[in-house]
Amino acid sequence: MKIYFIRHGEAEIYADDDFKRKLTTLGKRKLEVSFTAFANNLKDKRSFKIYSSPLERAKETAEILAKHLDLKYEIKDYLAGARIKDILKTLDENENYIFVSHEPFISNWIYQLTGEMKIISRGSINLVEIAPKDFLS
Repeated sequence: MKIYFIRHGEAEIYADDDFKRKLTTLGKRKLEVSFTAFANNLKDKRSFKIYSSPLERAKETAEILAKHLDLKYEIKDYLAGARIKDILKTLDENENYIFVSHEPFISNWIYQLTGEMKIISRGSINLVEIAPKDFLS
């Protein structure tokens, strides 16, 4: 199974409601460029399911990505902070996924899956290949 972990793009400065923060215009532009290249290089696009955190900036990021991949995306509440072990239990090991989420969740999930400590920049795309049955045993 392949999972791409994508951190949302550059968002507005925190004000009253963190859930409602939107992407900035520059953040959207950067994602358009990045996702154009990603879509052009991603093999077997149809084998991926796109899941997004329910926070507005993640949904906007997923929407831009979905447009470039000609796919739909689903909102998954667990992408706003669940444990990776619990998330993996909900997945089909024969599918591939793209998760649009947040920090520090993404870096923690990648560390738990690979042992690799990574800095996860806004809009970054990070691939992890795993066998869920091996991880969950």
